[in-house]
Amino acid sequence: MLAVIFLVLLLLLVQAALPGRYLSAQVGNDAQMGPRDDLPEPSRELARSRRALANLQETLPIFLVLAVLSIILGEEGWLSVLGAAMYFLARVAHLYFYMKGISPWRSVAFLVALIGTLLIAIPLVPHLWD
Repeated sequence: MLAVIFLVLLLLLVQAALPGRYLSAQVGNDAQMGPRDDLPEPSRELARSRRALANLQETLPIFLVLAVLSIILGEEGWLSVLGAAMYFLARVAHLYFYMKGISPWRSVAFLVALIGTLLIAIPLVPHLWD
C-alpha cells in the first residue's frame, strides 16, 4: 500500500509541474518567472493541465486518508491494494485522456478511480464500530 501511495504522490508532482511547463512554453521563461500580471489567455494544454490537476486535488485527500487508515488499522489486504492500484492507474489514464481531450474515456477513468477508492474503504467499515 505504501508503494502505491508514493506512486500517487509522484503522479501529483508530475501533474503539478505540467502547468508550469506549458506556461513556460506559451510565454517564455522570463514571463513565467515574473509577477505574471499580464499573461495571455492560457493555451489549450495549459488550461487542460490546470483542470486535470484541480481534479486530482479533489480526490487525492480522500484516497490518502483511506490508504493511510488501511495501513494504521492493518487492512492492507488484497481488496485495499487492488483499490489503491486501480486508483493510481485510473488517475494516470485520466491525466492522459484529459490532456488529449478524449471523451468519454476521461469520465470512465474518473469512475474507475472512484471505484478503487471505494474498494479501499470497504475493509475499513467494520472499524466504524470498534
